[in-house]
Amino acid sequence: MYDKSTRVLYLLQQLLEGRTVNKSEIQALFEIDSRTFERDIATLRTYFGQRMNQSVTNDIEYDHQQKCYYLTQVDHSKLSKEEVLSLCKLLLGSRAFAQEDLDELIKHLLNHLHESEKKQIQSFIGNERLHFTPLKHGERLIPRLWDFSTAIEVNRQVQMEYKKANHSISTYTICPVGLVFSDYYFYAVSYVVGKSIPYPISFRLDRILSYKILTETFNIPYSQRFESGDFRNKINMMYQGELIKFTFRFTGHSVEAVLDKFPVSRVIEDGDGYCIIEAVSHEQGLLMWLLSQGEWVQVLTPHHLVEKMKEKLMKIINLY
Repeated sequence: MYDKSTRVLYLLQQLLEGRTVNKSEIQALFEIDSRTFERDIATLRTYFGQRMNQSVTNDIEYDHQQKCYYLTQVDHSKLSKEEVLSLCKLLLGSRAFAQEDLDELIKHLLNHLHESEKKQIQSFIGNERLHFTPLKHGERLIPRLWDFSTAIEVNRQVQMEYKKANHSISTYTICPVGLVFSDYYFYAVSYVVGKSIPYPISFRLDRILSYKILTETFNIPYSQRFESGDFRNKINMMYQGELIKFTFRFTGHSVEAVLDKFPVSRVIEDGDGYCIIEAVSHEQGLLMWLLSQGEWVQVLTPHHLVEKMKEKLMKIINLY
């Protein structure tokens, strides 16, 4: 007769080596009854269940057709097929990366899966990959994302050559405080050294022609600290300007879409075919969004925003 420790260690070795365990064979080998075998299996299940902080979860399952026990493994460090599909869809839909970077990222995501799952997802996204159109800039941004994230983490100034929308090139020394993604592009949100601008400016990462992380550090006062979550809730089209509270009358179809556009917002009046919304946003991007809504919006307050809307609308009318 073997003692319990020997039996349990033998069962553990068989399971860890990928072998199946047949109840009747083990009973005959160790000369034990059915209840003793079940207790040994229960001991191993308890052991696997109590293993903490493991990236791989093990469990003992029973195959009723083969009438044997086997060990299953779930690797929590790997992504599931559903997660990989979701991330691939996000990458393709965002158009954030150049073709080469996109292909590499999708390849690495698919490497988390078994071959059959990989082929299934390749089939799901095949047409979308075939017709994927990268952004015109063609810049490979992954190393740049890391470098700027590191500079933000250690409060290092960055000197850069930057190509503006009008194609002119300027040299800036910046204090990067945040890195955000919006509407196809990555932006380094930064204070500009030597400029008396009270709020940070957003520089598109793909327009940076060259850059150097300097040894000089910077310190942003606590009252001016950058909070990316709050920034996202109040920014439109990555154009800053003064932060204002405003109200407008909305007669469009989807109030929900408007509230999603302005996370810091609420409906203050819900009427017949219209609603009045109060929200907070940076002015410059807000004006661009308001003009894009046509007759669906009427700005109510503040007065200076109403006047700016009138001025811009008159300029548009004069074009025709």
